Amino acid sequence: MLRMNDVAQAVRGLGEKVVGLNFEIVGALTRNQHLKDVGNSLQEAGTERLRAAEEEAKAAGRQAEARAHESRQRAFQSNSGSSEKAPGSDPSAGRAVAESAKGAVKQAVGAVTASRDLKEEGREQRERGADEAQAAKHDAKAALHREKADAQRELADRQRRS
Repeated sequence: MLRMNDVAQAVRGLGEKVVGLNFEIVGALTRNQHLKDVGNSLQEAGTERLRAAEEEAKAAGRQAEARAHESRQRAFQSNSGSSEKAPGSDPSAGRAVAESAKGAVKQAVGAVTASRDLKEEGREQRERGADEAQAAKHDAKAALHREKADAQRELADRQRRS
């Protein structure tokens, strides 16, 4: 599911690309390298912002998959009052590894004790951990792209002022 921030980032990225292309065209027509440089910087900022929005959308998708795995995992639990955090409440790689490890242990215990429910709960928890790990990875990539976009935008602003 797209969040409003994802849409705003995409719109801002497209706007920067369009404005940058206009600067580049005017620079080419007037043989003004300075305008072409500003245009290229703005277009690069727009590209990075679009990449950030794409990574955020991927992260949101993986978080949704993690919630689905959690729901299926909880269906196998006898006590519904578990104190585990919901997916996305702490989207860190460390938490994802812990979830995967706990799931692997539950799967192994389920196999040894011939408990199909415990084995399935473990499988769902491992999948949840894998999805949370991917969500954390996409969030980190999105942050990197936003930083690059901001740096390119600052460069374009400095180029315009000079």
